[in-house]
Amino acid sequence: MLQMSENASITASYRFRPTLFATLLTAVMVGIFTSLSIWQYHRAQYKQQVAQDIARQITLPAINLNQHKVEWPAQRYRPAQVSGTWETGSTLLLDNIVHQGKAGYHVITPLKLDATGEHILVNRGWVKVGADRKVLPNITTPVGEVLLSGTLDSPRSKPVFLFGDIPADAEGNQRWLYLDQAKLAQKLGYPLAPYLLLQTTDSADGLRRDWPAYENKAGMHIGYSIQWAAFGLIVLAAYLYLNTHKKETP
Repeated sequence: MLQMSENASITASYRFRPTLFATLLTAVMVGIFTSLSIWQYHRAQYKQQVAQDIARQITLPAINLNQHKVEWPAQRYRPAQVSGTWETGSTLLLDNIVHQGKAGYHVITPLKLDATGEHILVNRGWVKVGADRKVLPNITTPVGEVLLSGTLDSPRSKPVFLFGDIPADAEGNQRWLYLDQAKLAQKLGYPLAPYLLLQTTDSADGLRRDWPAYENKAGMHIGYSIQWAAFGLIVLAAYLYLNTHKKETP
């Protein structure tokens, strides 16, 4: 009884009287931190799912693009083989691609499939920027039928640092900032498959094709999720502490 009486006395000597502004500010900040925590958690789930998809797809046999339709995007990351002829006059360069600390381009060329006449985009590899950006690198493209191996992947989308409605070909006809497939198909005059092939076949064109392995960053996003949740708890604890006052004794 004595202990209960002491606790009741201590509780009665404090009062919780937050201001409206402090309450609204806390609600907003806790809401933001909670949303960021949940978003990072979902990003971790997505990264983990991608890693699982890659691990599953790379173990499957290569799909022959001349004989089978690609189930896109379900077959992303799957090995593939294709035979066709290059559209030699339609090569474009994807700008701002850094490889081993050096600036360069990804070389993208449409390939016309011999069996069906369809066109797919092939990322043939990386080439460095020259001393003068105004001078584009000279890319050697084989003439005649070629047999390629590679991996199915998504085209490079618009980078996050490009704000506003900046067209993909803002820098010129051959140098593109990202792949706008609809615009490219309209420009070329024929439809394009929704995917591209990351070429792994060796070719005497001087391009680098040491494609980086996918890095599973699910753990990093989990850490960010915990961090944002902790910030929310800190704000809530500070709100409770700063708005709890000791009653003045008469």
